[in-house]
Amino acid sequence: MKKTGKNILLSVFFLLMLFAGGCKKEYSSDTVDKIVLIQGAGQCVLPGQTCEKKLKLELLGPKIEGLFGGEGHREPVSGVKVRFEPLGNAVLKFDPETAVSKPGGEVDVSIKAGSETGDKYFKVIPEKSEKSLTVRVVCGVSVEGGYQETGTGEFTDEPVKVKIVDKHGKPVQGADVYFTVASSPEKKTTAECRPSKVETDRDGIAASRVKLGDKTGVYQINAEVNDAEKGLSYRNIKIKELGIDIWGLIITVLGGLALFIFGINLMSGGLQIIAGQKMKRVLHFFTSNRFIAVIAGMIITGAIQSSSACTVMVVGFVNAGLLSLTQAIGVVFGANMGTTVTAQIISFNLKGLALPAVIIGAVMMMFTKKTALKGIGQTVFGFGVLFFGMGMMGSELKLLSKFPSFVEFFSHFDCSPVNGYMPIGAVLGAIAIGTVMTVMVQSSSATIGIAMSLAIGGLINFYTAVPLILGDNIGTTITAMLASLGANKRAKQAAVAHMLFNLFGAFYMVILFFLPWPGTDIPVFLYLINSITPGDVFALLPENIARHIAMAHTVFNVFNVVLFLPFIPFIAKVCNMIVKIKDEKTLAVQYLEPRLLKTPSIAVRQTAKVITIMLQNGWYMLSETVTNGDLNRKIKDKSLKFVEEKENEVDKMQSEVTDYLVKISREELSMAQSEIIPLLMHCTNDAERIADYAEELTVLSDRYKNMEERFTEDAKQELGFMWQLVTEQYKNIMEYFEKNDSKNISKALKRGRKITNFAVKYERRHYKRLKNKKCEFQAGMIFVELLGIYVRISNQFTNIAERIPEIQKHYLNLN
Repeated sequence: MKKTGKNILLSVFFLLMLFAGGCKKEYSSDTVDKIVLIQGAGQCVLPGQTCEKKLKLELLGPKIEGLFGGEGHREPVSGVKVRFEPLGNAVLKFDPETAVSKPGGEVDVSIKAGSETGDKYFKVIPEKSEKSLTVRVVCGVSVEGGYQETGTGEFTDEPVKVKIVDKHGKPVQGADVYFTVASSPEKKTTAECRPSKVETDRDGIAASRVKLGDKTGVYQINAEVNDAEKGLSYRNIKIKELGIDIWGLIITVLGGLALFIFGINLMSGGLQIIAGQKMKRVLHFFTSNRFIAVIAGMIITGAIQSSSACTVMVVGFVNAGLLSLTQAIGVVFGANMGTTVTAQIISFNLKGLALPAVIIGAVMMMFTKKTALKGIGQTVFGFGVLFFGMGMMGSELKLLSKFPSFVEFFSHFDCSPVNGYMPIGAVLGAIAIGTVMTVMVQSSSATIGIAMSLAIGGLINFYTAVPLILGDNIGTTITAMLASLGANKRAKQAAVAHMLFNLFGAFYMVILFFLPWPGTDIPVFLYLINSITPGDVFALLPENIARHIAMAHTVFNVFNVVLFLPFIPFIAKVCNMIVKIKDEKTLAVQYLEPRLLKTPSIAVRQTAKVITIMLQNGWYMLSETVTNGDLNRKIKDKSLKFVEEKENEVDKMQSEVTDYLVKISREELSMAQSEIIPLLMHCTNDAERIADYAEELTVLSDRYKNMEERFTEDAKQELGFMWQLVTEQYKNIMEYFEKNDSKNISKALKRGRKITNFAVKYERRHYKRLKNKKCEFQAGMIFVELLGIYVRISNQFTNIAERIPEIQKHYLNLN
């Protein structure tokens, strides 16, 4: 079985890698099919000066279709020579004159203007390619006051300034400059330039104040110079200003995050309604070894879309004695693999399906009566809310990538390689941030969603996103640790195992960050992810970064499981060293585990276990007071104290079982589950009454030992036979619980009838002995009371035996 489980797990891993690899085809070509402009076009520069920004381009090859169609992707083309050809009368110098594209397809070049003014154009022409790109540079003009960050609805702190000079570099005075708002985030803009028409002063400068609109985003101002008398004509001089509504931004981002988390919870809840009961029974019944336990954990988490729910469930099962530590560790490993499904789902651009999913889900939830259909409706509704929230959050965060202050803030956590290696301080900082974020929102999927939104918006890169994922994995262990606080030490060990597993994984991954792929400064793990995922995430404009993050999350967790699976026994030993259990017998197993209430079929079985413990305790109490049917004349204070303590213990158990059954009844139950609860309540009361009768026997024993009179030999034999029947009836019931053999129930019922008949018979004999003065009156009274107690004890066993077939019938329908 172990070999089979191992083969299954390895097959899952290699299939995953095959699928991932199949999504990206290798393409080797020096053919440039597309030129992407990154920066540097439309710049203004004074004669004889160098443009402030370098011209940056990215060369891409022909489109490669995806494995299943879709948009496909393009690979960067490196090693291609690029020349720059001025058009018309443009006098421009380029450094270098002929550039060569870098490994990521990047080309950058400095541009120096000549003495001529006006719009100057040049072509970017890659070697061996029919593609070219025309770029414009405005000579004779400089711009100040762009990219100011200002509150929405307010004027910029500094005016926008346009300076105009002639070919000799002298300022041009009296030229008309027109300022207009070309575009804004608003549909109908309220932004304006004051004044909109300005003449240049003696320094050749025209200035205008810009009042921004009411929405966060980029406001593009166009400056135009059209002065025929001076022979000046400049169009589309672009100046960008940044407006920010900080409170609106916070509310939108947090609102999007709240909807995202709410959607995940709805989807998880819906899936649990559909399959939760079955999945939890999978956890209970299919954890025969660590390999199967891993698969069970993966299936459960993938189905209910919540690793936290799975790990909390594991803690509950261990606390209730349903799982061993090694089985629990296997399930936790599988849960880490299963949780990657959520990241894979949200990495696809499905926000166009958000509102249709919300509509369909809402209709199903409102107008269907079947529980399964309602669960499906809730899942679809949650799916839509999830992507709607993701879209809200992503669109706002994407805007922030235009703001230099936010870019600078996030640059403090930038983990891009410096001198060939990722900076250790930034890496540890990003891991810490991921951990804290996950602890705060109590959702690893939410943290991954935030990381994806930040990456898509351009605020963080792939180098930074992966450490955030490691922190996310560490943070998700806190849920299990909190759940284990009120549990026994074995459950605490399971929570510690979860934390150790993720900490060990993060530790070796940090080491791998400092192992670059040969010939590059890219860490080997990140290089692998880029190799098996469509698009180049290390390009100037990162491609498909959300899919890269999801794939990194998946591959890391799968590899982690494969790496540590053989060491589960060692991890269990480490957990035993951290959380020591001196004696297994002292380990408190909480059969009535609150976390099992969400799984009524298992919770019901747990109450049946507690009832058997109550019966055992009651029998131990009886055994202290009765010897072969006769009262124990030598009963000691120690035995009396034992009976009293056990009686209190059984009373407490009855109260706990009753309360637990009431809580189960409040859950959503099947017909069989609803009908079995009253039967178990009656059995609980029967078991408690047996303990009460044991207490009555201690009172009789105390009276009997202080009497001089004793039972006759006939009376002793009769009591001994009655006690033998009661003992056999008890054993029949306990053997049924152990072996599930219905013959024992028939025997128990038969012996119950015998006890009643013999009690009547022995009572008649007793009265004859009294009449013939063969026994003493006081001893005779205790004899009659003793017979009555034995009959009442037997009646409680009979009640339980009569209910067992009905309970058994409902047990078969619990699943």
